[in-house]
Amino acid sequence: MRLQFFFFSTILLLYVNPLFSQQMKGQIVDSKTNEPIAFATVQYNENNGVVSNMEGFFNILSDGLNPESILSVSFMGYETQRLSLKSLKTQNHLIKLTEAVNQLNTVYLSNKVISADNIMVRVTKNLDSNYRFSDMQHTLFTRQTTYFKANNLKVNIEKSSGFSKKQLEGSNKQFDELTQRIVANPPTQIFTDVLFDLYLKSDYKGKIEVKKATKLEDLKNSLTLETIQSKVSDIVLQHLDTTKTYRVKSGWFKVEDSLSFKKNKEAENTSSDNSLETIKSNNINSIKEHLYDNESLLDFVLDTNIYDYHLTNVTTMDDQLVYIIDFKPRKNKAKFQGTLFIADEDYAILKLNYRYAEGKIGKKLNLKLLLGVKYIEKVNQGTVIYKKNPESNNYYPYYINHESGQYVYAHRPFKFIENSSSIKNKVAFDVTIEGTIVEKQELMSLNYKPFDNTSFNAITEAKKVEYVDLKEYDPSLWKAYSIMEPLEELKKFKAKN
Repeated sequence: MRLQFFFFSTILLLYVNPLFSQQMKGQIVDSKTNEPIAFATVQYNENNGVVSNMEGFFNILSDGLNPESILSVSFMGYETQRLSLKSLKTQNHLIKLTEAVNQLNTVYLSNKVISADNIMVRVTKNLDSNYRFSDMQHTLFTRQTTYFKANNLKVNIEKSSGFSKKQLEGSNKQFDELTQRIVANPPTQIFTDVLFDLYLKSDYKGKIEVKKATKLEDLKNSLTLETIQSKVSDIVLQHLDTTKTYRVKSGWFKVEDSLSFKKNKEAENTSSDNSLETIKSNNINSIKEHLYDNESLLDFVLDTNIYDYHLTNVTTMDDQLVYIIDFKPRKNKAKFQGTLFIADEDYAILKLNYRYAEGKIGKKLNLKLLLGVKYIEKVNQGTVIYKKNPESNNYYPYYINHESGQYVYAHRPFKFIENSSSIKNKVAFDVTIEGTIVEKQELMSLNYKPFDNTSFNAITEAKKVEYVDLKEYDPSLWKAYSIMEPLEELKKFKAKN
């Protein structure tokens, strides 16, 4: 299957735009296996570069470049390849990286006594000098994908008065069709792309200026607890007397005092918040979690006493020596396992991979008996690449790829009560939903530079982000920027009319 994908993608690349159009695409693969290489760095001048996606593809701006302009393509454990744009064209936009022949393993390690624990001591000692985030302007592009996969969905009418037998049978039939369709259909996804400047202070307070934001979502098939409840309500409404008003209750909480079916329906539901504050807090949290302070999730760097470290290999990256260290939990409070890539020169972490170790979970909440809610964070994994700023001589998160997965269970009683001075007709039913929420986020830094307080104070933030709502992915909207090349799932996704 991968081999078919490789040949197919190669053929596609023959039909890309001419070499010096505004954008240029390419793919990076292993020279022996032809497997795509994800998260390889493609640098095309001192301050500009991109990262290949999970399928090995990248996309760069060719404005200001010429046929002899040089690309530098690097990936941990492979020989850095430098080639001109002209050469890239003759190679059908395909770059094959060769695995580095590492002769340093035996020679270096036998001539210098060094252990993984010693390396980690030096890493933690140099954290403050190696990394800087405050009073810096980050130009960031983020791509977020969210979907919900329902494993179980039940709708039960507990009791009803005012429903005829025929109405009750009709509702139950529609409920069955709805639940079968939701569980059987693939999850509905939401894709959001945002380009913005983030001005970050030392206390993680910041301001952002959004340059462009797009959203691709199939609103008709949006799948959340609220939208499912809305679909269930619509079925019930078909059988209620629309000349009357009803009080609506959900669980222990009153939702509305009165609902009149003579009124027009409200605007369509949307599953995301367009407030600037939401985007700002989400992305500041992403950076905060992948830097090295008390609020970081990277405890395998900050609390080395609870992890075991093993020096597994030595490799090179851009002609510098790099240690490869695997880590896993030593004590019960440790949750992660993964790999660190550490520069010998200054003991900075250049790259890391992490995920929950077997049997480990994150946050959980179990109020199933009391409020009908249960939540368990089962997936937390990511890859981070750090880049050195030649001007400030420190490192910053250049690329973050993070995925989380939460098991959720929710049971919500729902009741319509007719507003009447005489007999009050009622319809009471339950919605029970169980499944997994998956969130994937990519964050790439396009620029990183200091700012002063005068510039910071002059920024006036908008309150709301104006998204461009799309029916399908439109690459022309991003033709002026070097952003991450989208995966096939995004390219193929289309919202239904």
